[in-house]
Amino acid sequence: MTLNKKELENLVAMEMDEEAKITFLSMVREEQLLAIMGMQAYIRSDLANVKKKQFDFENELRQYRIQRERREDKENNDVMNTTQKIVKAISEAKASEFNFWLWFRDKVLPGIISLITLGILYLVFGGKLP
Repeated sequence: MTLNKKELENLVAMEMDEEAKITFLSMVREEQLLAIMGMQAYIRSDLANVKKKQFDFENELRQYRIQRERREDKENNDVMNTTQKIVKAISEAKASEFNFWLWFRDKVLPGIISLITLGILYLVFGGKLP
């Protein structure tokens, strides 16, 4: 597929300033092709650098995770991955939602102690058992 002069001008007009557009259009077709290929080479090189930085970042992240897991293994004998840690935290939170002895201590025991104290005071100050 070859581009005619009008299509080429429309393509160039999108991203070039006036001087660059005039210079590009005044070039021979082969030079235009070389300029476009040079731009593509630059973009590919830039993309390769970005991919390399991403790859290096992933390696650093992996190394950091390995170090963190080793440190946690030394502190704790449980070897868990992140998903297992999340599940453990959720189960601990659910377990603490209804703890029978905590409920008994906070809700029932104060009432019982109050009744026993009132009974003792009643008996101390001359009350009689029925």
